[in-house]
Amino acid sequence: MILEPRTAAPGALLRWVRQALQLLWRGLGFWVGLVLLMCLWLSVAHRFPLLAGLLAFGTLLACILIAARLDRTGPLRIGEAFAMLRSHARVLLSYTAGVVAVAAVVWAVLLARPGVEWWNILYTSRNAMDALSSDGFIAMRQIFVYPAFALGLSYFGFNIPGVTSFFQFPCMTLLGLPFRDAWRVGAAGQVRNLGPLLGIGLLFVVLPVICGVWLPFLVPVLYCFFGALCYVSFREIYLGIPENRPAVPAKAPVAVAAHQSPLSSRP
Repeated sequence: MILEPRTAAPGALLRWVRQALQLLWRGLGFWVGLVLLMCLWLSVAHRFPLLAGLLAFGTLLACILIAARLDRTGPLRIGEAFAMLRSHARVLLSYTAGVVAVAAVVWAVLLARPGVEWWNILYTSRNAMDALSSDGFIAMRQIFVYPAFALGLSYFGFNIPGVTSFFQFPCMTLLGLPFRDAWRVGAAGQVRNLGPLLGIGLLFVVLPVICGVWLPFLVPVLYCFFGALCYVSFREIYLGIPENRPAVPAKAPVAVAAHQSPLSSRP
C-alpha cells in the first residue's frame, strides 16, 4: 500500500482546533459520559501511577477512535463505542503498554529523584484518598494533577525516537498498516507538517498545566479534545478531508452507509 501524506493548508492548527471542538459538540452527551467515567477511574487509580498511566494513555487513544466514528456516523451509542473499541483492542492495548513501559523505564532510570524507591512507579501513598485536602479545589488538584502531567507527556509518548510517531496509532487502526509501516508513514506526515505539529505539541504542554493549576476539573475534557485534535489532523494529512463531514441523521438507513468505505474522502 503506497500512502503519500499531504502538507496541510496554511492555518492548519487553528482549523484543527475548531474542528476538534465541533466534534466534541457533535457528540456532547457521549463525551460527558466518558468524562464522568474518567473522573471515576482517576479517583480510584491515582494511587497506582503505572495503572493510571495505562488508563490515561489508553483513554487518549480511544478518544481518537471515538472522534473518527463521530465524524463518520454522527451520534454514537455506548454499545457501538464498545464494539468499535473491542475491534481495535489488540492494537490499542499493545501500543499503550509499549509506550507506558518505555516511559516507566525512562522515569525509573533517568528521572527518579535520589532516595525515591523504584517501586514508586507502581504504587505511591502520596495523595491517597484518606489524605485528600478538606478544601474541594485542592482535593481536585490532588486527584487530577497526575492525569494532567501524564497528558502533557503523551505528546512525547507519541514521538519516542525510532519507536513511535505522532500519527502511527491512527495509521494502524484507521488505515490498517502494520507497526513499522505505520511508524514510517506517520513520521513522514509529521515531517511534512512540522509547524502545526509543533503547535499541537505546545498545546499538549500548556493546556494541561493551565488546567492542572487553575481548572483541574477540566483535565478529563482535555483528553477528549486532544483525541479529537489528533484525529482531525490525521484526517486532513492522510485522507485529504479538510473539514468535518456532515453528521448522518440518526434515522438514516444503515444500508446506504454500507456502500461507502468508512475512510472514503467523499462527503
